[in-house]
Amino acid sequence: MTSSRNAQTPGVRRKPVAHAVGCGIDIVEIERFRRVLKRSGEAFLRRVFTPGERAYAQRHRQAVLHLAARFAAKEAVIKAMAQVDPAHPLVVGDIEIQNDALGRPSARLRNRTRQPMICISLSHVESVAVATAIAQPQWSRRRRAR
Repeated sequence: MTSSRNAQTPGVRRKPVAHAVGCGIDIVEIERFRRVLKRSGEAFLRRVFTPGERAYAQRHRQAVLHLAARFAAKEAVIKAMAQVDPAHPLVVGDIEIQNDALGRPSARLRNRTRQPMICISLSHVESVAVATAIAQPQWSRRRRAR
């Protein structure tokens, strides 16, 4: 015997009660990042950063700070997305950090047709770069007020 609370009505889709939201943070020590760049060089840059990310960093006097901040952002996105979509783990090469016309950073997942909503924030000083990410699946948008 099936309880009426658990029975599925044919043709009716159940909406989730709560929406999945993921949060991630990462911090990068600039000197350690410099050592990785010196040791691994161009191979590391090509594996981790898109041509657009590398070009963005090269336009700045201290490119290493901008690369470190983008690396921290990618790690923060990986952590946030692991909470939202644990069945599809990401690596840093799957993520591109872009800036809009106003300079606001955003994250885009490469090779994905459905893009989740990801809000990021980056900051850096001489010694560290830090980034946070909040991710929410595209399909869990807020319902409009009636």
